[in-house]
Amino acid sequence: MRLAANTFALQLGSRSFDLKPSLRAAFVLNEKYDGFQNLDRYLAEGRLTAALDLINATITDQKAWASYALPSESTVVTDLWNAFDQLQEFVVILCGADTESTSKPTTGKPIPFEEAFTHLFEVATGWLGWPPCDAWDASISEILAAQRGREAMLKAIFGGGKDDQAAGVADGSLANIKADLNAIGDMTNHVRPR
Repeated sequence: MRLAANTFALQLGSRSFDLKPSLRAAFVLNEKYDGFQNLDRYLAEGRLTAALDLINATITDQKAWASYALPSESTVVTDLWNAFDQLQEFVVILCGADTESTSKPTTGKPIPFEEAFTHLFEVATGWLGWPPCDAWDASISEILAAQRGREAMLKAIFGGGKDDQAAGVADGSLANIKADLNAIGDMTNHVRPR
């Protein structure tokens, strides 16, 4: 999955509104509609309530949206009728699908979105150390990209396996760094020979 844009530009008439595919919005909408397939189906059927729920859960500028959508002379309904394709495209991004993937398909066992979102929250708060509010505000692609970065960092520091460790020890490049890192938290007094 490549890192996607932080927001999605929804074009409504002559106006553009940014929607953020956050983990919180994905979790809430998946739960409310009992799955993204239902939300997508309602959008395909042209249900305005589904469109408004999606926009309200993900809009970045609530004031601009309210000033556009609430006045009685607003063209929001007409504009939404012409935007259902955009909203369906955004649902794909919101649920974490890679819309421009050139890699081969995964062969793993599919898991329900609820489990995937829980895992992503655990990764963001546990592995990455983000505060919960940052984890909820991040998009799925941001969390996954940060996780890959953290794994790459840890692999660079500690090695990825026996071959990496053997190479680092053989040429002496990582031996002292690894020894120092392994000694962190070890209360034994280690004296290096002079």
